[in-house]
Amino acid sequence: MSDWRIFFLAETGSTNDDAQLLADQYGGEFVVWAHKQTAGRGRDNRVWHSTECDSLTFTVLFRPTTKEGQFLTQFTALGALAITDVLINQYGLTAEIKWPNDVLIGKKKVSGILAESVWNGSQLDGLALGIGINLNDKAFADAEKFRFPATSLKSEGVNSLSRQDLLKKILLALQERRRQIGSDLFMNEWNQRLAFKGEYLSFKQYLGKTELLCPVSINPDGSLNVRDRAGNRMTVQSAEITSSSASSPSFPASG
Repeated sequence: MSDWRIFFLAETGSTNDDAQLLADQYGGEFVVWAHKQTAGRGRDNRVWHSTECDSLTFTVLFRPTTKEGQFLTQFTALGALAITDVLINQYGLTAEIKWPNDVLIGKKKVSGILAESVWNGSQLDGLALGIGINLNDKAFADAEKFRFPATSLKSEGVNSLSRQDLLKKILLALQERRRQIGSDLFMNEWNQRLAFKGEYLSFKQYLGKTELLCPVSINPDGSLNVRDRAGNRMTVQSAEITSSSASSPSFPASG
């Protein structure tokens, strides 16, 4: 991890918030890593708590280049691809990406990602990429509050895991995948790992509209191509996937 400046915190509210504050004080890119996070959040400001030894929670503060600035919507996928790279290549797990910001093992959520832009007036100053990974089942002790089933690396057979070693592997994977942002290869890999292709799921969209849709493919802007039961195709910009028609109702852990 020598290539990264790492700010370690025993306890904090949100590593994303910390990264955004530190972005004003320090130049370059860095990582904020906390053992315990008491005010972490996922999409739609869902609260996500992490405890020492149960989760790996950190935020990478990127300073996107001018070229990368054209592909900011791909940074969430950057995190997801890096995590799946590590889970697949280092631990032999079958990992997929649940659109738009979760990593799954066996259709259960093991990781959540939250990307937030950092602005200096009207100028983009950075992008905070928050990542949380369940190391053991205590990480989702309040699972009944979630809208998608959860799992942990320990439950999937990864034991005696060093958080520092896992962080090192993910940071390396982020560096390697980052070179591909905006490329056809990046999009192809993202689409290959898209979860639930061929399955109809409940999509809750704007103003609470819910319908069964089947994921087809992801576009470069991060939107999702889907089809309905009648075979009509459409594009979804933002939605919450709440359940699959092929399985019992499920509950996503906030990321």
